[in-house]
Amino acid sequence: MIMHFVDDEDGYLAWLARHPTGFVVNCERDPKASYIVLHRADCTSISGTPSHGVHWTRDLRKVCAGSAVELDTWARDIVGAVPSRCRRCKS
Repeated sequence: MIMHFVDDEDGYLAWLARHPTGFVVNCERDPKASYIVLHRADCTSISGTPSHGVHWTRDLRKVCAGSAVELDTWARDIVGAVPSRCRRCKS
């Protein structure tokens, strides 16, 4: 099941805690092919303390699912491309 988080820090952090082996797409609020990145749920780029402020879901949307395949399909349907893979977590 795909979950979207916008302006919902508590919901996003709770999802990460419940799905440590899941996947997260980081994208703009209105997703565009120019910036859509797939991460593992435990990637430090999208979990822990935000590097640019105190919010994860205020400026960017987090789209979460149990598998990378689900998020690849979602991205292809929404923006016409699969997400790039995070260089840090090698999703």
